[in-house]
Amino acid sequence: MFLLFIATLFSQHVLAKGAFSVSQAKRISGTVHDQEGQPVFGATVRVAGKTGGTQTNEAGHFSINAAENDVIEISAIGYVTGKITVGAPTEYRLVLEKDIAEMKQVVVVGYGTQKKVNLTGSVAHIGGAELIKRPATNVQNLLQGKVPGLQVTQGSGKPGADNAEIRIRGVGTFSGAGSDPLVLIDGVRGDMTSLNPDDIESVSVLKDAASAAIYGARAANGVILVTTKRGKAKELTIQYHGNVQAQKATRLPKLLTNSADYMMYWNQANQRSGITPYFSQETIDAFRNGNDPIKYPNFDWVDHIFRTGFAHNHHLSVSGGNEKTSFNLGLGYLDQDGIMSIYGFKKYNLLMAVDTRVRDWITIGGNIQLSKRDVVQENFGDNDFVMSAYSGPNFRPTMTLPDGTTGYVARYSNSIGEWTVRNPDAITASGSRKINMYSVRPQLYADVSLAKDLKWYTKGAIGFNSDFNKRHESPVNNYYYDNGEFAHNNAVWQQGVRDLMTQVLETTFYSTLNYKKKLGGHELDVLAGYNQESNYYRELSGSRLTFPTATISELNAGAALGQSTGGTANEWAIRSFFGRLMYNYKDKYLLEANARYDGTSRIAPETRWGFFPSVSAAWRVSQESFLQSVTWMDNLKVRASWGRLGNQNIGLYPYQDMLSTTSYPFDELKPGVLLTALRDRSLRWETTTVTDFGIDFSMKNGLLSLTADWFDKVTDDILYQIPVPASVGLSAPTVNYGKMRNRGWELEVGHQNKIGEVSYSVNLNFSTFKNKVLNVVSPTYGDRIIKEGLPFNSYYLIPWDGIFQSQDEIDKSAEHQYNPQPGDLKYKDVNGDGVINSDDRVVVDGAYAKFYYGGSLNLAWKGFDLTAFFQGVEGTKHYIGGPHMGWGYTPYTQGSPPTLDFIKNMWTPTNPSNTTPAIYHSQYRPNTGTASTYWLLDASYLRLKNLAIGYTFNGRAVRAIGLSGLRLYLSGDNLFTITDYPGADPERSCAGCRFSVYPQVTTYAVGVKATL
Repeated sequence: MFLLFIATLFSQHVLAKGAFSVSQAKRISGTVHDQEGQPVFGATVRVAGKTGGTQTNEAGHFSINAAENDVIEISAIGYVTGKITVGAPTEYRLVLEKDIAEMKQVVVVGYGTQKKVNLTGSVAHIGGAELIKRPATNVQNLLQGKVPGLQVTQGSGKPGADNAEIRIRGVGTFSGAGSDPLVLIDGVRGDMTSLNPDDIESVSVLKDAASAAIYGARAANGVILVTTKRGKAKELTIQYHGNVQAQKATRLPKLLTNSADYMMYWNQANQRSGITPYFSQETIDAFRNGNDPIKYPNFDWVDHIFRTGFAHNHHLSVSGGNEKTSFNLGLGYLDQDGIMSIYGFKKYNLLMAVDTRVRDWITIGGNIQLSKRDVVQENFGDNDFVMSAYSGPNFRPTMTLPDGTTGYVARYSNSIGEWTVRNPDAITASGSRKINMYSVRPQLYADVSLAKDLKWYTKGAIGFNSDFNKRHESPVNNYYYDNGEFAHNNAVWQQGVRDLMTQVLETTFYSTLNYKKKLGGHELDVLAGYNQESNYYRELSGSRLTFPTATISELNAGAALGQSTGGTANEWAIRSFFGRLMYNYKDKYLLEANARYDGTSRIAPETRWGFFPSVSAAWRVSQESFLQSVTWMDNLKVRASWGRLGNQNIGLYPYQDMLSTTSYPFDELKPGVLLTALRDRSLRWETTTVTDFGIDFSMKNGLLSLTADWFDKVTDDILYQIPVPASVGLSAPTVNYGKMRNRGWELEVGHQNKIGEVSYSVNLNFSTFKNKVLNVVSPTYGDRIIKEGLPFNSYYLIPWDGIFQSQDEIDKSAEHQYNPQPGDLKYKDVNGDGVINSDDRVVVDGAYAKFYYGGSLNLAWKGFDLTAFFQGVEGTKHYIGGPHMGWGYTPYTQGSPPTLDFIKNMWTPTNPSNTTPAIYHSQYRPNTGTASTYWLLDASYLRLKNLAIGYTFNGRAVRAIGLSGLRLYLSGDNLFTITDYPGADPERSCAGCRFSVYPQVTTYAVGVKATL
């Protein structure tokens, strides 16, 4: 492949040199605009009948060698091809007409492409240029808010671990099979987070069964197809895109930092619980009156721990080619600091693609994706480390010890009779966790024309991932701030060095035959194929506890005493046969059928094969003769689809009996094995059936466009453990029993126009769905409920009913647990039996959002452009009750200070609040011992995800400095958020929410995009 690349560069040089050797050739320049006067970027420019070519830059400018009377052809997706006949002038301006109804736009679908206008399924398309409008570097997060029905939740802004939770049309199952969609990169399963956004050509989201059924047993949760960039027949093009970013937390809690007040309120909370106060009045007065910031600090830990992080991101691409061979090379580098000092991330990318037409009837090619990612983080887990920032303000990170040395501080004094938040600086000093992730993914293909209408396409690919995870942690002594006495050694959890190496080798092979025939108004497209994949996983681990010094982190330097090793391996494979039939009559009546027959090694031989069909149809009403006089309508299409999909991610061989080793007492102990669990050999696929009805409409070349879908998605045979009597002596088997439905609708509306010299476009999307459990073995109750007829995992809580204002009100109310006092939470007696207990729980909404929405605004005036993108969620709620879940919200959880809002609004005899209780601490049961709606917080939000302003320099100014294109821009991510959520950030998935999490980041970026 590398030799092909070198050969292509050489051929470009020869072609360019040859072009200048023709005496009558001259340099022709020009600009290409659309009908609204906007430059057309990326249009292909070539001289008819000759090899080579070029592309227009961001300003629509091009330059090419041509002789008089040559015809220059200029083509771009969505436009009618334009032509220029070369005369005496050397500068030209061409206006491309829009191709009505985007008849030429092509969308990537399973094992092929289709015209967007002829799609019969629910498929969304996002161009690569749209993705890189934001400075975010994780491709998953760039999809957020772009597609109705695609829910993307970024749970953290942590460098290298800011992966999103992605759901297509809701939660697909409640088993361990999971609800993650299938992600294919250039047709092969892959990881979007390993890609550089600048290497992506397009992303297609297959949302219904009609579009996804060709992937059968792996498509139950939808499919995301990522297509990377390839070379084109044009002159050598070198492009650089880079930016520098400053990042800070979007929102941080405002905590009490006045030490005297902090200690006073903690004493009051203890007194309320009947606990001896921790601080004497003398100590409190000393802090209140003291003016020595070292001895009597009011330390702001949030301000100390969180900082502005910086990142720089670079991408260099080299591409070109001729009529026979084309290539594309992309190199990427990202260096990102965290907003807390212990975090860091570096990412290296290489993408190389080569395609060559060996003969008129055969094209071969391939690409290789290389990535290396280095992550540095703490050993505790990010949420635990964030909690450490919620420390008390009455001590500093370090202190001068009695012997004159410097030591880390544990807490103010040993009079505090409970474990308190660890010192974050001491945690950082104790060690870190380093993760190195390597990925190599080569692909090779051959595309053979067997006959005029028959093509054979074959691809082979290998994916190899190797991850190395090193934890290194050493004891660090901590001391009491008031007297310098030893407190503890940081209570390390992962002492010593712990290494974990994992490797995954995945092979893919597929081959298709595609027959296309057009006879008059009839068009037939038939595809048949075979697919085979295998996956092999291995891990190896080792640890040693004691080392000569804290600076050594290699295993062989540690003592053998207490060492441990571990390792395992597993593998699975899947084999598939699939096909597709498409029929098109005069671009009016469209019919498509897909089917896939999958067999997986994960399931018993008797049930491992599954059949997954789909059928869809569409009627392009706008093509009917009775609407031909309606000139303002570009497209009106109604469509319907039905299909069945599978989910093979049901674990590895859950049908097989598992034996554990043991010893049996005969004359002496003899080794043996025993059966520990019941198994069901009839276990089969989880199956999802999707019905979809949709409509597509556009008018006046995009003045108004609309896409709407209604869907019904039902998952059957969900894996579930059935209860068995304890007398059986074996754990319960997993069986196919559960059933769940997601039903909803989606809407996308677009508008574009031009007023004077200002062109603009507006796009809005909206989606909503209702989840319902249809079958479950037996209900599950807790602070969540799983029961037929309800949304899966609904909140099941006792309603909070205000604050007790007096003892008389307590005496007249239903009997509450834990003997409440005035100022404590009051609960509603739902069933009226005079007692507050679990029988008063009710189902509360908020486990799922009422709806999701997003939108964008694009403005252009002369060389300036402005884009704004917003995204929001309405109706979702986060439950932060339970041990340590309300850290930063519940006062004095391991000594963490209350928020300023709590202090301002809390109940006192003189401030009879009915919204905020009296001061308490985390172990005060009248408030924290009951799972109630007090702990259920509204996490709805509207966020300005991105605002960018750029300027593209005109062709003449750019050429003067030796470039063919130049754009400068300023961009901001997560600039503001409208929400009632009181925590750091409302955007997160909430399966066991904690109030304290690593927050999202606000990013300010300045960037440049230059083309040679």
